[in-house]
Amino acid sequence: MRTSPQRQWAIDILEAAPSIIFLALWRAGLDMQLARWTGAALAAIQLIGFYRFRIPGNPLMLGINVHLLIITPLIMASLAIGAREFSDALVVHSYRCVLVTVFVVGCALTLSSRRGFIGVDGLSKADRWRKSAILLVASAVAVPWALFNTGSAPFAVALPMIGLFALRRFLIARTLDNSTRLSVIVAVGGGSSFLTGTEKVERI
Repeated sequence: MRTSPQRQWAIDILEAAPSIIFLALWRAGLDMQLARWTGAALAAIQLIGFYRFRIPGNPLMLGINVHLLIITPLIMASLAIGAREFSDALVVHSYRCVLVTVFVVGCALTLSSRRGFIGVDGLSKADRWRKSAILLVASAVAVPWALFNTGSAPFAVALPMIGLFALRRFLIARTLDNSTRLSVIVAVGGGSSFLTGTEKVERI
């Protein structure tokens, strides 16, 4: 069933809300631990809600929200068991490591989800694997960029994330374009069959 533009806007806003609120709290100079726990709580609510009501979301946003959900408890657990150095490393690199989580989530979706990492219904298995693999390769390339880029953390993370969102939109647009062309060819072929008495339909 096709999602209406209004419903899709609502889904997009709900998916982005945890990270937007976390970033707003962070940039406002509030306590970092409070900002992280707020982001984690909102991510948990969003993920549970989407799962409960079977709302199909954006796989890239899923990776971001999973990262928000796990990174703060992981930091606190590391402190609790005395792994101070590991905890400090997580704190320093937590923002950049979001792309690692996106990649891991992408692998899991590619292997276990009917929609794949591309996150689209109705694709053939080969097409789903191919487009998911392209997105996975791009996200794998983005990981070292984010971790080893000497620029600011927002630049190191925001730029590859924008690229991943754009690539996914491009791949989906190609899929929709191919589907539209196929529908036109089938329709034209069907009309020709009616007129000529043949049943042959050409496919692209």
